[in-house]
Amino acid sequence: MKFPKLKEALFVERLNRFVGIILLEGRRYTAYIRNTGRLTELLREGNRVYVKPARGKHPFEIVLALYEGTLVCIDSHIAPKLYVEHIGKACSSEPSFGDIRFDLLVEGQPVEVKSVNLVKNSVALFPDAPTKRGTRHILKLIELSRQGYRPSLVFVVQRQDCELFCPNWEVDKDFAQALEVYVNQGLKVSALRCKVSLEEIVIEKEIPVVLKV
Repeated sequence: MKFPKLKEALFVERLNRFVGIILLEGRRYTAYIRNTGRLTELLREGNRVYVKPARGKHPFEIVLALYEGTLVCIDSHIAPKLYVEHIGKACSSEPSFGDIRFDLLVEGQPVEVKSVNLVKNSVALFPDAPTKRGTRHILKLIELSRQGYRPSLVFVVQRQDCELFCPNWEVDKDFAQALEVYVNQGLKVSALRCKVSLEEIVIEKEIPVVLKV
């Protein structure tokens, strides 16, 4: 997936979950953050970020953050698009099953795609903030499997500096336990690592999923 031309800026502060302040060419601007995670190590004062023009009340949107030499895409909304691009199959977006909506319906089967931004010691971790919604997604996928569906859970790691994926027990034990049940029932889960540059982001390879490290 190609990015539009990005501008380099410095991150100043996060005003709320969706808005931050950046310093670009000597001026301060508000910038949209398309991610509800904490992003603590990525959006720190003085960190380098890369932004694109945005429509709406904020002039810019943060697309990438630079962390210890690694570019990280913080736009969580592009994860399903990256997965669709990767598999090359026709699919429907946001199918509903009861009161739960998933990201994709691929060949009649529900697929939930999670955007991963946090890496520690070469291990990609999700979530980086408690996610009751994420836990509900997993429990619903388990329920649907008992009804004859073949669900898939996909973690798209939007950075390149990792070799494994593991649930983040420290941040959200409920999510990790739900994922453990899901995996132990033999349901499909995968983690896909991305290659990120200033020009594009693409899924480059699958990495192992482990329940604990």
